[in-house]
Amino acid sequence: MTMFIALNENKNLIHITDAVRGLACNCICFECGETVLARKGNIKEHHFAHANNQDSCTIHPESVLHKYAKQVVIDAMGITLPKVPMSDVDATWWAFEQIIPEFHLGLIRPDLACYIDGEPIFIEIAVTHFLDAEKLKIIKTMNVKTIEIDLSGLLKSDMLIPSNEAKKLILEGLEHKTWLYPEVPKAQIIDSISDQHSLVELKSTPLLKLTENSTATVWEDYQFTINGIWVHARKFSGGMLSVNCTYNPELIAVFKQWRNEGGGRYNTKYKSWNYWQPFSETVLARLQQMHFINKN
Repeated sequence: MTMFIALNENKNLIHITDAVRGLACNCICFECGETVLARKGNIKEHHFAHANNQDSCTIHPESVLHKYAKQVVIDAMGITLPKVPMSDVDATWWAFEQIIPEFHLGLIRPDLACYIDGEPIFIEIAVTHFLDAEKLKIIKTMNVKTIEIDLSGLLKSDMLIPSNEAKKLILEGLEHKTWLYPEVPKAQIIDSISDQHSLVELKSTPLLKLTENSTATVWEDYQFTINGIWVHARKFSGGMLSVNCTYNPELIAVFKQWRNEGGGRYNTKYKSWNYWQPFSETVLARLQQMHFINKN
């Protein structure tokens, strides 16, 4: 079997197209760990070969994709995750302070144990094997948020691994990510399917949330598209505006500038930028303007 994938000096995946010719590639075999060289001549198809001339190893695509997905999240130290069920945490970029791969925790070993403010979040990478009921039962007992990333579709696609396209899908895509714990209520799943057929770029929807003492807190949700990035804003009855989006350096710089201009604060727990009256009205107006400029 022709070997197009190897591990570089940092033990990260590298495709033959990105490798330096010969032993200078400083690579080892993905399967056996032996030294390989990059054969990039003018006649045969470019490939990796064992330096000791042994036969090529059989490299399983599902193993490559599984390792690559973990590598991508670790390198980025974060990932975009969908709305957390039964919470106010919407779909946004989660920036981790620590990630431990294949960490043994009693009877389970999550693919990635990620930490935010000391709180663990498990990420399971599903390519051909998905989380079984017994492992999920243990996770529920531990009361740890757990997300499963279904990459079975990517495995069947023609997308190159590794590649920028695959990296973007893993980090930014939402449709293949499912919260295993807390579980998504059935009603929310139905609403999600319905929303896919009636999505509006800009919306203002009054919502009602009952607190423990039965007093009501009313807010309005807004959804914008700015430079191709989804931006969510929530305006509370008290005047505060909470803004978050998938990670984008340019937008983050804008949010920081607004914070310095009119006052505000970044909420690390909810990954949101919060602004208060009267400046919150200015921020909302600017978001609406940026949305319509991009739309037109």
